[in-house]
Amino acid sequence: MGNYKHIIWDWNGTLLDDVNECVAVVSGMLQRRRLPELTIERYKENVGFPVIDFYRRLGFDFTKESYEKVADEYMKGYVRCLPQCRLRQGAETFIRSLTDAGLTHSVLSAYHQRRLEEAVAHFQIEQWFIKLIGLNDYYAHSKVENGRKWIDELPYKKQEVLFVGDMLHDYETACAMGVDCVLLSCGHQSREKLRECGVPVFDSIKEIENLLFG
Repeated sequence: MGNYKHIIWDWNGTLLDDVNECVAVVSGMLQRRRLPELTIERYKENVGFPVIDFYRRLGFDFTKESYEKVADEYMKGYVRCLPQCRLRQGAETFIRSLTDAGLTHSVLSAYHQRRLEEAVAHFQIEQWFIKLIGLNDYYAHSKVENGRKWIDELPYKKQEVLFVGDMLHDYETACAMGVDCVLLSCGHQSREKLRECGVPVFDSIKEIENLLFG
């Protein structure tokens, strides 16, 4: 299992399977602006941080409307879709098995702090995490700063911490924290993009389980 003692999890797309819902919300926003439709493939190739650049790539014009307005519109649509989302297959069983093996867990997300807490509580899994860390607004700029603060607070050596995410920004955050990272291709970005990072890329949480317990 290696020397890992703590797992830092991304939330959206990693523990929460919400890609289809996100695509649906953004597609509606594009339709209302008469912009080209969004497929899952196009979404995965264009989504990224900072999110404002993602919207620009899709054709949003921030000389005509504010990013804050667009972000708020997205969040309202996303919250309506949240009840349709499910935890990533195998996530809860995997976290439980790691906990039984003595590891601890936290969540580091670009999702709004209060919304993150509500979502985790909705799935009744808050007991598995020693801390939930989100952002203080809905604009999803970056979680690097929060990551650096969190690694300084954790009572573990950096080589004892593993970051599990699904986006290039998760890798960037892990690098800024100085911890190992693995990525899931079943989340918000394509396998091709994730492979640019040079870290292990898995198609499922089960494959990560095999890495740690195999």
